Amino acid sequence: MFQLDTYKYFKGERFGGIFEGRRPVLYILDPELIKAITIRDSDHFCDRAILPTNEPKYINRSILHLRGAEWKVVRSLVRPAFSSARLKNMFPLIQQCTSQLVGFLDKYNNSDVEIKDVMVHLTLEITGVCAFGISTDSLRDENAEFKKVAMDFNKMSVPKRMLIFSILLFAPILLKYMNVSFFNYEANKKLVSILRKTRAERVSTGTRRNDFLQLLIDASVTEEEDIVNTKTERHLDDDTVDAQALIFLIAGFETTSTLLSFAIYQMAIQPEIQNKLRDHIMEITKGEELSYDHLVQLDYLDAFVSETLRMYPPVARIDRKCTKPYTLPGSSVHLQVNDFVAIPAYGIHMDPEIYPEPEKFKPERFTREGKNEVPSHLFLAFGAGPRNCIGARFAMVIAKATIVTLVRNYKFSMCSKTEVPITFHKKAFLLTAENGVWVRVEKI
Repeated sequence: MFQLDTYKYFKGERFGGIFEGRRPVLYILDPELIKAITIRDSDHFCDRAILPTNEPKYINRSILHLRGAEWKVVRSLVRPAFSSARLKNMFPLIQQCTSQLVGFLDKYNNSDVEIKDVMVHLTLEITGVCAFGISTDSLRDENAEFKKVAMDFNKMSVPKRMLIFSILLFAPILLKYMNVSFFNYEANKKLVSILRKTRAERVSTGTRRNDFLQLLIDASVTEEEDIVNTKTERHLDDDTVDAQALIFLIAGFETTSTLLSFAIYQMAIQPEIQNKLRDHIMEITKGEELSYDHLVQLDYLDAFVSETLRMYPPVARIDRKCTKPYTLPGSSVHLQVNDFVAIPAYGIHMDPEIYPEPEKFKPERFTREGKNEVPSHLFLAFGAGPRNCIGARFAMVIAKATIVTLVRNYKFSMCSKTEVPITFHKKAFLLTAENGVWVRVEKI
């Protein structure tokens, strides 16, 4: 993987630079510099390193794309959707979906399964129900249309890929004048159409639900009322609401299904860990139905999920753009506004000086005793600092609830298609297994 190779190439240095086309990128490797950029001096790096493009507003107005003060305002409006109280209220809906998963997976008893595809069915349904109050039918229909559309969100033809690469290489400034998207335009247009229809029905009928979409609607209405009185700037207009809804859907289903598929893969290739996890869950829950309060007590499960994220971080590199002139501490390197820095998360997670024997899957690293050995800013599965992943807690709740349901009902083992180690897809934006994640499923 390129990020790991780059990290190894610069190993021993505090930082190093490469060119991506004509754009210089400064790689940050030193733990103290990583802490400075992501946390201590994060006000100098509050923007993600996203190139400006002339994409539709329902893409470039997302919380990933927004910059500076506007990003802070929108994030503060969206953050309450992930509070403990709201997650606890959503938990019964998550449980209903994981129960449906059992019926869906029973069809594959004693079969070899590409488990990432199955997990996509689950995470799409959970995201649809919990965030938007809509069922995607993904756990009832193997060929659900919503699932087909969602899976195409980042598919890109070879000619388009070559066009974007050429522009990035020779004239990246042209991107902001061209109607070129890094996402699949047609797929995202269909998804936004469904979300807009759902929102319009809510508003016209006065229907209310305790979900992410309702929070966006309420925040938009409140902001609009405040503007009348204070003459302040509008942030949550219709395009921005659509953008948050779309990115929540895409990021929610894709990254969480990836996490779950790799977690199941590790259970399959290491049955002793699977058994330990099953015994741990039985000991804590005593066979009772899983509750939200149980999640706090399931220490080994939390460590297991964290170790999965260490070995398989959804995003292999964290990018930031300099927003105020900055001098790297302890050096003469001066960064100017719009300079790009990169933190190779996958390289750090696989560094034996930070995580001993990094190629081995060891949940004990993240037990209460083990957590003290590695600084929190060097666990980068969800980023670090103020611009970290806002949906991290939601993803962890889904992952834990799903794993509990799975280990109570199934045994996972290796099959003839199981790769050890897994080959990663070199061209995928997110960490993806090139040949799928195959396991054998047996009902217990």
